[in-house]
This record gives sequence, structure tokens and C-alpha cells, in this order.
Amino acid sequence: MAQLPRYRYRLSHMDIKQLRYAIAVAEAGSFSAGARQAFVTQPTLSAAIAALEADVGFKVFDRHPRGVVLTPQGSRLIAHARSVLSELAAMKTLARSPAVQRRRLRVGLLATLAPQFVADTIAALTRSAGLPGCQTEDGSLSALRRRLASGRLDAILTSLEAQPAPGVCQLELAADSQVLALPEAWEVPAQVTPAMLHGQTLIVRIHCEFLQAASRILDECRVAPIVVARTESDAHAMAMVGAGLGACLVPDSLSAPRVKLVQVQQVRLQRRLGLEWIKGAAGGALDRMQRLA
Repeated sequence: MAQLPRYRYRLSHMDIKQLRYAIAVAEAGSFSAGARQAFVTQPTLSAAIAALEADVGFKVFDRHPRGVVLTPQGSRLIAHARSVLSELAAMKTLARSPAVQRRRLRVGLLATLAPQFVADTIAALTRSAGLPGCQTEDGSLSALRRRLASGRLDAILTSLEAQPAPGVCQLELAADSQVLALPEAWEVPAQVTPAMLHGQTLIVRIHCEFLQAASRILDECRVAPIVVARTESDAHAMAMVGAGLGACLVPDSLSAPRVKLVQVQQVRLQRRLGLEWIKGAAGGALDRMQRLA
């Protein structure tokens, strides 16, 4: 802990990049995945992490053949880094505050949210925040949180973290569960279990936040489906299910013609949905908002 204050006061432009790269590696679990998440080459990221470790005087990560693990000191540094980046984002927002009332609220949208939920929330947010309107952009969970931390977005409509980073505020709006989307014509047993997917055709939503968790469940149950499609489009996935091409794991908030949604026994994959923003964003308009109109 004694090392951290020394680092706090040496935040050059390159140091900020080092912090962001370290957070990316911590979130992704490896240097290669962290480089992809940070949109840099692995040598660039590795050099930045090495410089960071030399600067603070301790190892941030323990390297293993299957990835990396934070050291105890590294865990404390990452928590501090998140706080620093959140504070920087808040300061950037405050610096722009005189112009906030003249521009639209910049909101990032998680791509896996149901379209009607998104539209209704953005309309309510526009009414509640007292701003001219919203400017939205879609993104993955990790990309949206990076843009929020950097100040590129004022808020994100997303799957809420159980323990948000320091300085991040939340407003829970809804919740959903993962269910199995099946062609309407398929006969379904009274109790649907993962075992029914063995040898069955499956459509994979590659942007699904629960993809790894679902894969682990199938592995534990020794279930091997036949993957016939991988897509980033929920509309494509649901249309293929409706056409009888296979089953698909989806949020229960989605719907489509000729598709039925069934709960899978022994599987509980749930998420809380809502808004996240950095305290002080948009001139404090979001902080003053108690609920959506």
C-alpha cells in the first residue's frame, strides 16, 4: 500500500495508457485478450505493463501458461487505477459543463438489449434528464465501459455490475433471464434440461455476455450440440430459430414470430439492466435524476 501514493502523483499521458492497459489485462485475463480489448498490439501492451511494473516497483500480474492473475499489490493498484480513471472522466465532464446544457446526452447502448426496452428508456431519459436529447451508439459490454471511463460517453444503458467501480453511479430499471429460443414447431418435453441440446443444432450469439458461462454448463453436463451459425445479430439469430434451423440461448425480453421461449432446468443466468454513469457527468444532470419519467 505504501507504494501507491508515489504512483498517484506521476500521471503522464503514457501513465494513463498504462493504467488502461493494466485494467484491460485484468478484465480479459491474459495479455493477448487484453491487447484485443484495448485495441493495441500485444508487444505495445506488454511494454506498457513492464514499464508500469518498473515504475511502481512491484509485479502487477503473475504470469501463467493459461493467462495472468493479479498479485495482491496488483489488485490494489487496479482498484486505484479504476478510481483514477473515473475521477479523470468526471473532471473532463466538469470542464465541459458550461456547454453541457447545449448538447445532447451521449449514451452507449449494450447491443444485447431488447429494442423496445432501449427505445422506451432513451425516451424516458430524455424527459427526465432535462437535456435537449440523446445521442446513442451501440457497443459491447467492455467497449462501453472503456468509453464511459474515458469520458467519451455520459452514460451507458447496460447490464449492471454487481460492484461498480469507484465513482460510477447506477440506476436499475429492469432484469431479465437467459432462456432457450426454440422453433415453434419443435416438440418440447415438460422439463427442458441442457441434455436435450446434445446433438441438436444450435445458433450461437457470439456477443452474448453469458456465452462462456453457458459453454461451461454444457461441458459440465457433457452436452455437445451442433453449432450451425454464429452471429452478432439478435434479429438474425431469432429469424433462424423461427425458420427451424436450431435453438439459441437468448434473453427472455426478446421475441420473434414462430419462436417459443422455454426456461432450462438447472440454468439460472440473470442480469440486472439499467444506467451507469460517472458521478458529475452531464453537469450533474444524471446525479439529480432519481428515476425515469
